[in-house]
Amino acid sequence: MGIGKIFTNKKYSGLIWHLIFAGVFIGLSLFFIEFTEGVTWYLISTVLRIIFGTAILIVSSKLFDRKISEILSFKNTKGALLAGAGFLLFFVYYLITVVSGIGKIVGLTTGVFLSKVILQQASTGFYEEINYRFLLLEGLKHTKNDISMKILYTMVSSVLFGLLHCVTDWDTYTFLRTGIIGFAFAVIFVKSGNIVVPMILHFLYDIIAKMVVFIEWNHNIIYDSANAIFKIMLVILFVISFIILVMPQKQKSI
Repeated sequence: MGIGKIFTNKKYSGLIWHLIFAGVFIGLSLFFIEFTEGVTWYLISTVLRIIFGTAILIVSSKLFDRKISEILSFKNTKGALLAGAGFLLFFVYYLITVVSGIGKIVGLTTGVFLSKVILQQASTGFYEEINYRFLLLEGLKHTKNDISMKILYTMVSSVLFGLLHCVTDWDTYTFLRTGIIGFAFAVIFVKSGNIVVPMILHFLYDIIAKMVVFIEWNHNIIYDSANAIFKIMLVILFVISFIILVMPQKQKSI
């Protein structure tokens, strides 16, 4: 097998390209974060995500012979939302938990809100879904695409996504939490072929997740009770998403 084939095989070359892009992206991010902070870093981070997301989108369109307009379409939105039933349940639970516990917002400036909470997270949803979902999972349809292959591809995507969030400091809980959430997004794409819905859901979830650090909590029965079952809800999210993944479907998957 020639060197060129390693980068052009539709079944597995997505993984090769993913590792290349992810490695360079992480390296540049670690470099810039050493010399910048605050709003400056959030804006640089946003630009990096847009540049890398766009580059990956172009490479993916060439690798898989897909038009960019087709990749970034709202096709089968209903199917995507149904496939995301587990995540939607988890998101509603998470939203209720956070909102019920808000005492007051502390230390959040307009600049930080716009750069970190909005711009950085919007670009994160774009970059990470293209790199950790589309690029890694699109090759699935060039395999026998049975249940075992679906599980293999989605698990690889989830593990790599979990590892991404532990680059600078390993934490098993962070790895599992982000891996499970990434798994839910992977299931949405695999079952529907829609990558835009995961991008939007990713963005909405990250908005709340980034706001949490600015919240002074008001402990009450709703917040404390909901917060106590967070890990249980993660397990439920994984189980529902896994069931949806292995369920037979009439429509063709990705």
